Amino acid sequence: MPLDKTKMIIPADPKYALISYAAEMRWQKEVGGFELNGLHIATDDRSKLMLAGARAAAETNPDFNTQWKSAENSFVNLNAQELITISNAVLAHVSNCFSIEAQVLAFINDGLITEPAQIDAAFA
Repeated sequence: MPLDKTKMIIPADPKYALISYAAEMRWQKEVGGFELNGLHIATDDRSKLMLAGARAAAETNPDFNTQWKSAENSFVNLNAQELITISNAVLAHVSNCFSIEAQVLAFINDGLITEPAQIDAAFA
């Protein structure tokens, strides 16, 4: 009798579950924003796209300035240098999130991370 694969129960791979959890935690941290000089910097995908456009304008015109809506729904005037500084900080934030994920994945593969709480601690 041939094996009916549709009725097979395959146990979840704990390592795969941890890898998936790490990716989700990285994404949550990446898009969660951060504080910079008293201003909450949004890092969701739309905010990063808008900031990239503002940075391009700031790089081509050192006198560029714009009203920027903060996460708190207030407006702040940002000049070219401030936009470039914020953009650099966002890049560093995103890069750090991916670096943490890469380290976490290496630890999972080496068996050094075996619990979701260890992943939470890495991204704290």
